[in-house]
Amino acid sequence: GYPLSAEGILVSGGSMANFTALAAARRAMTPGNVREEGLSGPDRPRMTVYASDQVHSCVDKAVDLLGIGTNQLRKIPSDDRFRIRMDELERAVASDRAAGFSPAIVVGNAGTVNTGAIDPLDALADFCRRESLWFHADGAYGALAAIVPELKPFFSGMERADSIATDPHKWLYVPYEAGATLVREPGLLAAAFRKFPEYLAADPESPFPGPAWFAERGVELSRGFKA
Repeated sequence: GYPLSAEGILVSGGSMANFTALAAARRAMTPGNVREEGLSGPDRPRMTVYASDQVHSCVDKAVDLLGIGTNQLRKIPSDDRFRIRMDELERAVASDRAAGFSPAIVVGNAGTVNTGAIDPLDALADFCRRESLWFHADGAYGALAAIVPELKPFFSGMERADSIATDPHKWLYVPYEAGATLVREPGLLAAAFRKFPEYLAADPESPFPGPAWFAERGVELSRGFKA
């Protein structure tokens, strides 16, 4: 459901897909230039991230490695269907704002590995828009099920996410390595990752770079052909 202007990159798997998306989110949601200034210091925002208690462990790794810190990852209780409780999410965001934190990112599950649970993605999209938060959908397990017309309604709201992580090696049964990050707004991946050294400079008329420099959309420079 994303617009054609959306951008993405194929990565090694779901963990790297989520990491890549959250890196773009960190860059977009931090005042100033977090790439140069970092997150440390008394004048820097105390960024907080929200996800249900069913979220995949790779999100813990991402907030750790991105310098946000796992103490700032709020695990919101889930209901009897293993979906994030919106009332608890709203309460946590309001409490953090009152305490001087900077709520920034909400991770919604578009199918969990343990149970297949799908968070109320439409409600999350509404909430994030209202609260000016980045909405990331972890669809590593389930997002590609939306290709099936009968299943698409279960994922309503995912198309409104700022970013989506998918893992084609699951439902599409393609070999490793085959994860994918999608970001709705063009240019945000490059804003998070662009670092163009002189030794990569090329004639602008050369076909070598292709339609995009994929090193500007993710962590890796040297990488195998994943398509």
